[in-house]
Amino acid sequence: MKMKSVKKVLVPVLLIALFSLFLGCDLAVGGLQMGDVAGRSLESAAASVDTAAKGKGPTHFTATVNMYQDYSSLVTQDMGNSNHHKTIEETLYSAQYGPYGGLIESDWDLLDGKNVVMSNVTNYNLDLNTLEISGSNHSVINVVDEVGEVVLTLDANGVLDGSLLGATIDMNWVAKETYGAKLQARGKVAGTFVWIAFDPSTGEVLENIPPNGTFSLSGTYN
Repeated sequence: MKMKSVKKVLVPVLLIALFSLFLGCDLAVGGLQMGDVAGRSLESAAASVDTAAKGKGPTHFTATVNMYQDYSSLVTQDMGNSNHHKTIEETLYSAQYGPYGGLIESDWDLLDGKNVVMSNVTNYNLDLNTLEISGSNHSVINVVDEVGEVVLTLDANGVLDGSLLGATIDMNWVAKETYGAKLQARGKVAGTFVWIAFDPSTGEVLENIPPNGTFSLSGTYN
């Protein structure tokens, strides 16, 4: 068979193959299940990270989010000294809870519009007379997308200092898990967390306000 004849046969075959491929894609999209949505969300997040990682040099970013404490997750241990305690289980959430929590606001697409679940282990001294608190803190910070999939995990260590009326928390963090994306990220997280809130006009404790705080995350990724 001559070359021209081969080309005439191959062209229709390729067209049919391409048509079948596009038709198959349309049918697959029409039958998406929640698992498919989660998978595509992770792929999208990974693509976003990969694109950022290919840029020249590290990219700076900032982010802010409000988080509140889940009472049911709190487990503390008395370390023997009357003022020395250890929080061995504590979880903070940013998922909207009345006026508390809310989505991350950030100039990094991977973080912007996501939620946070933050697990803490804290060694601290607490004076119940003055309400002063200070200690060291280790956190695992999970960034969660709209379908509940973790897209980034940060490992953070630092200190807290202040009182139950408001303590500053300062930590350094690094990206611990990037879920398949080639990414290096590091930075700082800082904020003020309030365990007890008072009504300034009456001086009474506001019992319906969960312990909460607003945190600022900053750093670089590449």
